[in-house]
Amino acid sequence: MSKISSTSPPLHVRFGDFELNERNARLLHHGHAVPLSPIPFCLLCTLIREPGVLLTKDELLDRVWGHRFVSASVLKGAISDIRTLLGDDPRQPGFIETVSRRGYRFICPLHPQETGLSPLPPATTSLPMPQRTSSSGIFVGREQALARLQDAWQRAGQGLRAIVWVAGEPGIGKSTLIARFCAGLPDTLWIRGQCVQLHGAGEPYLPVLEAIAELCRRDEEAVSLLRRVAPTWLLQLPWLCSPAQRETLLHELVGAHPQRMLREMSEFLDCYTARRPLLLITEDLHWGDPSTLQLIDYLARRPSPSRLMWLGSVRPDEPLVPDHPLHALRQALRGQGLGEEIGLAPFSEQEVSSYVRERMPTMNTVPGLALALHERTGGVPLFVAALASEVMSLTAHGDDTEPARLVRRALPESLAALIDHHVARLTEPRRRLLAAAAVLGMRVQVDTLARVLGDSLMEMAQQCEALIRERLWLMAPAPETSAEDPHRCVQFRHQLFRQRLYDGLSAPLRGALHGKTGSTLEALRAEGQEVTAAELAMHFDRGHAPMKALGYYAEAAEAALLHLCPAECMSLTARGLILIEQIPESAARHGLEISLATLRGAAAFHTLGAGEEARHAYQRAADRLAEMSAHPMTGLALHGLGFLHALRAEYPEALAVAARARALAATQADPLLILAACTVQGQALMMQGHHGAARETLEQALPLLERTQTGAEHSFIGFIADPQATVLALLSLSLAQLGLFAQARARLQQAYARARQLAQPMAQMIVLWCDALCGIRCGEVARVAALAGEMRTLVDEFALAQGQAPWRWFQGWADTQWGRPHEGAHQIRQAYLDNRALGMISGGSETLGYLAEALVRQREWHQAQDALDQALALVQRHGERIVLPQLLLIQSTIAQAAGDPLAAATSAREAFEEAQAQGTPWLALLALITLCAYQTPTRAEWDALAALTTQLAEAKDTPLLAQAHRLLATGPSAP
Repeated sequence: MSKISSTSPPLHVRFGDFELNERNARLLHHGHAVPLSPIPFCLLCTLIREPGVLLTKDELLDRVWGHRFVSASVLKGAISDIRTLLGDDPRQPGFIETVSRRGYRFICPLHPQETGLSPLPPATTSLPMPQRTSSSGIFVGREQALARLQDAWQRAGQGLRAIVWVAGEPGIGKSTLIARFCAGLPDTLWIRGQCVQLHGAGEPYLPVLEAIAELCRRDEEAVSLLRRVAPTWLLQLPWLCSPAQRETLLHELVGAHPQRMLREMSEFLDCYTARRPLLLITEDLHWGDPSTLQLIDYLARRPSPSRLMWLGSVRPDEPLVPDHPLHALRQALRGQGLGEEIGLAPFSEQEVSSYVRERMPTMNTVPGLALALHERTGGVPLFVAALASEVMSLTAHGDDTEPARLVRRALPESLAALIDHHVARLTEPRRRLLAAAAVLGMRVQVDTLARVLGDSLMEMAQQCEALIRERLWLMAPAPETSAEDPHRCVQFRHQLFRQRLYDGLSAPLRGALHGKTGSTLEALRAEGQEVTAAELAMHFDRGHAPMKALGYYAEAAEAALLHLCPAECMSLTARGLILIEQIPESAARHGLEISLATLRGAAAFHTLGAGEEARHAYQRAADRLAEMSAHPMTGLALHGLGFLHALRAEYPEALAVAARARALAATQADPLLILAACTVQGQALMMQGHHGAARETLEQALPLLERTQTGAEHSFIGFIADPQATVLALLSLSLAQLGLFAQARARLQQAYARARQLAQPMAQMIVLWCDALCGIRCGEVARVAALAGEMRTLVDEFALAQGQAPWRWFQGWADTQWGRPHEGAHQIRQAYLDNRALGMISGGSETLGYLAEALVRQREWHQAQDALDQALALVQRHGERIVLPQLLLIQSTIAQAAGDPLAAATSAREAFEEAQAQGTPWLALLALITLCAYQTPTRAEWDALAALTTQLAEAKDTPLLAQAHRLLATGPSAP
């Protein structure tokens, strides 16, 4: 390639609306960077250096490509690329004129620029779009699609957020269309992310992170805005936050729901586009990770205005998995008018003729050439371009076969065969290089490739540069990347080329290359380069190094959970747990199995609820702990298993897990074990009606939580919800059961403060849940209704499946108390069914009890008795006695309605005795008040009523105490 000589100063000129600065290797249009690869840039400089002068093809090839052999078709392709970006029509040129069969001349007037008089704009002005065009650069047959993209951009500029896909089969010209669209937006800021195909789940939000990282490198204001409104994303971009900030974020993200990242990025994009429109491009969305697809869906449904256009390319026939989220996303957004899909069809015969006229002007008059190209390629632009280049190359090498016959006879039947044809012509060093690059991926760092193959960086850079110049296999992904940059990337010109090379490798060679790639990337990571654990896991997995792969699968799964992406965690752990079956029994295998199963349990709970998937995962981890009880995740595994047992109303099992954790804590210095024991045991004891013991157990955890909270060496990542907020919320309910309502409110306030400080939706939901239960015990109907509304808002905003049922039955209870029992019964019944569907059986007796109460209010006595019988069956089956006194009082009401006052009084007395046994004075008081309605109480019962009103001093403002005082004011009427 030609270089700037000491006698020829670097160009800095203006022509038309463009400015060329050779020293900075930048071409600007209205002050904004235009994407132009190094070879076309050098060619443009060569033409401009001698304006108005005819430069022959040989002269240009010699000056730009040196003395290497390069065919004239390569020169034509580079000229075509320049014309495309300049918007120059070769039939009516304004910049570059073709002199038939001889060469080219630059014809636009030049205006020299002096250094300092016309400074270049700062790098934040524009983000160059990596050039990804076909080998021809010709734009044919896509005018209507381009117009639709321009219309969508205009709507986005008016604040109407646009989600657009360009869809079509491989090679159809999606990337070329996107590049042409971007080239026509000189004043636009665009950023780009590339989706990649990985084994299992890749890094969550990978293309979005790539785009946002690019934006932050170019615009300091974006960095400040990200810190302010999207702090969780800083964890994904570690170079933007200090170690102290990262540690704070890690602690605050315990149990945070994936929706937080969606909400923060949406807010970030809304705020950023308030000052300027933004074009976000993600290519190959068919390989997009679930989190990226969820973000697209979230943004599409967001009601706030935004000057954002999200433009993606997608293959309609991929992914092949029928239930992949992309299928439902495309269908839903198109059906609801929230997204637009622009489908690209193959070229028609007429469009192929236009292509031949533009790309092969010397063969334009050859009869049958366009028809032969169309028939052989099916009109797929990539096929057309490849075959056209092959015909021109063969002709230039002296093959005098008639071109149309050349197409039909000499070239392969399909693109796969065409690629194989080109592969067969590769020298062994080039075949070796491209095979290793195919294993590394679509985009490859040159120094990484050199390390994998054991070559020198200089030799590898030269080989890559030669392949780029040939414009067949590789291309430079970004024009601003310097050729002298030792870390610069190259990428395949098309995914089909990379895939065909990869598929063509023998299994042993492919495995060896993956293993070598994994080791190389591992070394680079140790040197400080960013390499994701998911990528390392994939390479070692395919490289037949299962132990290393498992370690990275576990690391990637933990990172996915930390980054609020449980779906990715599920996919990674699924692959890891399949792979682990291939490993012989050993301590190392047991440790990895515990990690993977524990992480899978937490992810399964967030995505599927407390069903068998989560239980099986946690149980698998707990079983393995028998061989390795000192594992770092022992506390997390036992807490998850115990908490799940409690939610499933398996209270004896939950208590057994808590006892196991407590026993291990006696021999291990792991505070998480005591925390797991206290939390699980306290919850189970409370549901069994042992409220004093539950309170004592939960209070044991408080000083431990306060100490652990300040320790940087401990992390609560992996807990289903923040332990401190959970313990405080459960403790408030235990105190309410004991009639200590003032203390319960104080603990609730602490729980709210903790949950809101962390902005953790799951913790906030648990606190709201316990607050509503306390409100029901106090008879605070309006408060419970308000809490139900608040919970519904939280559940809807953050998609908390576990909260869908509770808010409904809280609202149903309030409706019943407000005289709307029909609506209340409907809400409560549906809530009960929803909870069971998630495997959450705990609290079912209480839900059914309130259903029975609503049916009693409707005088549906038989249905009420059925609901009550179901509730009592749950009490009997699971030992869930927490609401047994209330259930007995409902039985009393039904008996009274049936005309059996003796049975009504008996049930009320049984409720009183059960409440006394549980140590719940407010329930005992409720039972005595109910008894007074059916039968004259005994002197002892009357005295107990008076004593309870004194005991419940903290409940003095509740309706229950007011009713008791009214009864006592009438005086005892029994002997």
